[in-house]
Amino acid sequence: MSPGWPLKVGDRPAEKLAWILSENGHGSEWARVLHIGQTDSARLWQAIVQALPGNPIHRVAERHGTVCGVEMTIRIGVRTANARTSWHYRHAQDHPRLVTAYPKL
Repeated sequence: MSPGWPLKVGDRPAEKLAWILSENGHGSEWARVLHIGQTDSARLWQAIVQALPGNPIHRVAERHGTVCGVEMTIRIGVRTANARTSWHYRHAQDHPRLVTAYPKL
């Protein structure tokens, strides 16, 4: 399967973003670089969606569909962070689903 580009993401994945911003996920890293926390999931999602276009897929793996890695620079307010995101397509016609997002420290 060959993922479409640019990625056309679906709705904000609230549960996934809650995990990404939690202490069990990457919350401490996001807090350190962008000064965001659990209540900032909508802001992080908007920043990811805005940063996504134009960034190349740097890694593709076949795991229960297709998993794509995309590196980008995320900006929230005056702060920026280089980040890695991972996206999963179960089927070629699906919108990609965010798997994870974390700052490159």
